[in-house]
Amino acid sequence: MTSDTLAARPRIGLALAGGGPLGISYEIGALLALDEALQGVAFNNLNVYVGVSAGALIASGLANGFTPAKLCHILVLNKSRAFPVTPQRFLRPSLRLYTQALTTLSGRLLKAVQDALRKPHDISLLGALSQLMGAVPAGFWDNDLIDRFLAQLYRSRGRTNDFRRLKRQLFVVAMNLDTGEIARFGAKGNDHVPISKAVQASTAVPGLFPPVVIDGRYYIDGGTKKTLHASTALEAGAELLFCINPITPFNPRLVDPRRRRNLQTLVDGGLPVIIIQAGRILLHSRMRVGMARYAIEYPDRDILLFEPNPADADMFFTNIFSFTHRRRVCEHAYQITRMELLTRQDRLEPLLARYGITLRTDILTDRNRHFDSHLHIPPEVTRMAGLQHPITNNLSDTLDQLEEWLEKHQERSTATNIEVT
Repeated sequence: MTSDTLAARPRIGLALAGGGPLGISYEIGALLALDEALQGVAFNNLNVYVGVSAGALIASGLANGFTPAKLCHILVLNKSRAFPVTPQRFLRPSLRLYTQALTTLSGRLLKAVQDALRKPHDISLLGALSQLMGAVPAGFWDNDLIDRFLAQLYRSRGRTNDFRRLKRQLFVVAMNLDTGEIARFGAKGNDHVPISKAVQASTAVPGLFPPVVIDGRYYIDGGTKKTLHASTALEAGAELLFCINPITPFNPRLVDPRRRRNLQTLVDGGLPVIIIQAGRILLHSRMRVGMARYAIEYPDRDILLFEPNPADADMFFTNIFSFTHRRRVCEHAYQITRMELLTRQDRLEPLLARYGITLRTDILTDRNRHFDSHLHIPPEVTRMAGLQHPITNNLSDTLDQLEEWLEKHQERSTATNIEVT
């Protein structure tokens, strides 16, 4: 589809919320279901993309032309030789921050002892601890790895790490730590920041990853203030907006009693479960308030939200930072999104028709389909339909590896020439 065609058709957008590795797998599964069931729309060729936290990583890939299938190949199935995705690669302790913390700790410890000696009756254990807490690292994991991974991913074969060179609008949302203001990287004035650096900032979950410095300012996870930031896409003119949110509260009373087992209330899960539920309620309630406001402020727009239902125990009890369950979560999201499309068929068909999109009920009613069904297509069908075959992914990976090797070789040659000169 040409850029002229893209500009002429109704403006369609996609907004993706956060959710860690769990959210990435869920959103890719949902996108695979939408991509194959909705004829007339390509999710790597929309007008506008908005991504928050984990959703920013996926949105930046789609805006760069990656199909949901290709993102699944890299991020869920981990079958890219050029760009492997493992916990060891992304959840690595930040040695730099720990070194800084140890250096700071010695100074703070000395001050606490001096204060205790000077004013033995004024100092308290809590006060001493509060002084020492300032030495705790700003984050546990090194998020520079995210920046480096995406910078490599987007620097070859028609991709770009520059917002200004994208054919599609992309907004990556982060929050200024000091002011609480939202930064929309990709918007005018903030489009000079590399996409990879913006995603690093948007995924800087407080306490887990350190704030990211951009132009002398510190940024953290964009979901800290708002969950979805769908308004950014609406302000950019999206007439039809698809939204995917993987993180919702859980209601055990809605679960079939035969599957509920011994869990009658979330209190039975202890403090960690209570904290998780409280956080999800806060995030979800904020999103719902926003959705209600959009219906009033943008009455002529259509917003379609896809998310787990309150009885979805699988999504609630899966570790949000788990890499192990990527396939299972992707399949789960794929199936429940298909089910939701079929359940909402009567309302969706006329709505989607206004945008030239057809609902493929033949695909939705096929009970033998799985999230990777259309990732493995017989060669003869591929040739007839012009579709992508898994071997294309292997060729793509080989080209990625070759370009990466050539670039490194060129860098070494340039360095050698400089030294000789």
